Amino acid sequence: MFNLTIVAMLLVSITSCVTTNKGFQSSPVISRNVQLDPIKADINVDETKKIKGESSSSYFLIFRVSGDKTFADGINYSTDASASFAQQINPLKIAQAGRLNKVRGAAAYKALSSGDYDVLVHPNYSTTVKNYLIFKKYTVSVEGYGAKYENFRTEKQKIVILNEGKEIIVQDK
Repeated sequence: MFNLTIVAMLLVSITSCVTTNKGFQSSPVISRNVQLDPIKADINVDETKKIKGESSSSYFLIFRVSGDKTFADGINYSTDASASFAQQINPLKIAQAGRLNKVRGAAAYKALSSGDYDVLVHPNYSTTVKNYLIFKKYTVSVEGYGAKYENFRTEKQKIVILNEGKEIIVQDK
């Protein structure tokens, strides 16, 4: 019996998991010493079809036992489960919000990977949580429109001059 325990612990310690994240949004360079003209782009939304993605993850106690290993980073959820201050105080609600965001990210990744898209426009998430005491299953499906950033360009900064309380906007040349 003792040898079986040692073998089981050895097997658990040498196994590994792989997770892949893919970011779909980014922020501009922020530095006080660098002056950049704003970068503008057009968003070309494919309104001919909706894209869909679905993901599930299962948890035993605090451990994830199944689920996707590819996620879209940088996705914002307007109905975030951890939005209220009261929920942020509760550690269980924080853990659940983190789990849901991971499953949402996996569903968004699947939807965006169905074509050559940069952003998910007007996403609608449907979330189901099944609770079996020490086992939980999170399932999220998302549906929205795929869009691509195009026509990147810079525009010169506008200079605002205040003249007797009135704003005058002059295009920088």
